Amino acid sequence: MKLESADDIIINPPNTHYLPNRALPTSIQLIKQVNVGSYPDAVCHYKGYTYVGCANGAVGRIDEGGQVTPSFIKLTNWVTGIIAHEDRLYTLMYGQPYTVYVHDLTGQQLHSWIHEDWGNYTARALAIINNELIIADRTNKRFTIYTLTGGRVRDVPCKLISNHHLTICHAADNSILVANYDAKPELYRVNLTTGNIEWRSDRVSHPIGVLMHSKDIALVTSCNNTSQFKMWTLNAESGKQAYWPAQSVLLNQRISSHIIKIKYEGKNSI
Repeated sequence: MKLESADDIIINPPNTHYLPNRALPTSIQLIKQVNVGSYPDAVCHYKGYTYVGCANGAVGRIDEGGQVTPSFIKLTNWVTGIIAHEDRLYTLMYGQPYTVYVHDLTGQQLHSWIHEDWGNYTARALAIINNELIIADRTNKRFTIYTLTGGRVRDVPCKLISNHHLTICHAADNSILVANYDAKPELYRVNLTTGNIEWRSDRVSHPIGVLMHSKDIALVTSCNNTSQFKMWTLNAESGKQAYWPAQSVLLNQRISSHIIKIKYEGKNSI
């Protein structure tokens, strides 16, 4: 999920970052589907453009009018994660091991380095906190923290990391939320300073993404085998309470990046 405008969110798949403080969503509505030419597995929106990481190794770019540049950046393997920060695009490319790339907004490569994850499944597992890049290492059951140019800062062990699809986002302070698609617990919060698990939850089945809506509320998307996406709101401080749990939209996941509209009503008074 990624904010497209004040009321729009892009799905397929979710990515990270805070949304502005807004009222909680009460319904979701499909606006349009944009064909990016290959299976899309990572997405972020930055300064008027949507960047989509695809299975064919391309990073496509979509402008506000819906025009697609299919291979704005061309890598050599499946792009499983992407995040934008201070006019830089950080991508995680599948491999054994994985590779991290840094490009500027013209598509020029600036840095690259090896990330020691040998997992067979894709991982949308990038977050930036305090100008440091956090990436899940499923093979070694840890989160690796890098400088923004690839220097290794430290590792945070975590036995709960799944070997399957995994998504993370910055929660608050120095903590992250983690969504395991096909493992228990399905959602949990990790303090990267202490390494402690602050809570765990199995309230959302098969979560494919998570991001923060406000300081205390997270938005979580889940997907079943029919590509029916559901969106949930979760108390990010406790993980114990899910609000608005039944909204869904049926999408063609394999060919399109999906933009859905979220309608907001009332104030965030939870």
